[in-house]
Amino acid sequence: SSLDKFLGANFRETESGIYMHLRQYVTELLARHGMTGCKPVPTPEARKCDLGAQDETLLHAPDVKVFQQITGGLMFAATTARLDIAHAVGMLARQMSRPRVCDMIAAKRVLRYLSGTAGHAIFFPYKTSKASSGLVAYADSDYASDPVHRKSTTGYIVFYNGVPVSWKSHLQDTVAQSVCEAEYIALAECSREVVYLRNVVGFLGRDTREPTIVYEDNEGTIKLVNNPVYHGKTKHIEVKFHYTRHVQERGLVKVVKVHTDNNCADIFTKATDFKTFERHVSRIMCNVP
Repeated sequence: SSLDKFLGANFRETESGIYMHLRQYVTELLARHGMTGCKPVPTPEARKCDLGAQDETLLHAPDVKVFQQITGGLMFAATTARLDIAHAVGMLARQMSRPRVCDMIAAKRVLRYLSGTAGHAIFFPYKTSKASSGLVAYADSDYASDPVHRKSTTGYIVFYNGVPVSWKSHLQDTVAQSVCEAEYIALAECSREVVYLRNVVGFLGRDTREPTIVYEDNEGTIKLVNNPVYHGKTKHIEVKFHYTRHVQERGLVKVVKVHTDNNCADIFTKATDFKTFERHVSRIMCNVP
């Protein structure tokens, strides 16, 4: 018998591989919140320049519960197979305790995006090329994106044999004092995940002798990893964020420069225009045939 459904996710087997998607879950989520047949939008969130005047009025108690239900449903999707909405859902989750009218509009926008992309899936091919074998990661950050506390957003995605297996979009715990430092923190968080996944891959009997490539688009951050004598500029950085330097010296990871246009972790740090969003999503997801 073929694999059809597991833990809420749907699967479709083909001759070339297996598609993991949430078409049924998305359909039920839209129906639950009266959004069946809604007008689709091309991206899950609007850019800052497209927002205009927002209604900052707090939602009434019944609407707060609805907002929390929508966000909870979206969080399951974002952590299961719909990594393309990870940043949008992370932004909604920050407003769970005191949601505003504009937050409800943002939540319904994500539902509208899902209505037009219900067939988006993660594809597990039966055969992989040598170029895409093993673990590969991308890390990025959006400096001081939180307008209240001025904290930055970390985003990363890790692939195994060309398939996304781990991703994250969240607010950093500390306030970075520069773009370089924000990227350095994001890189450390990504490196910790990579080392964990290397242990999993090794446990499964796969070769982990070569360092895992971690792509980063900030030149200053890469220099910071490679050059430990920047004491004047880095002595205030917490010790835990120097983790990348440590694991690179041990040969577990190797930080490599990638052009910003090719850093697919970008969509995990901020809302982007449709062209940028579509370019990155097309690299990490596909449609169920």
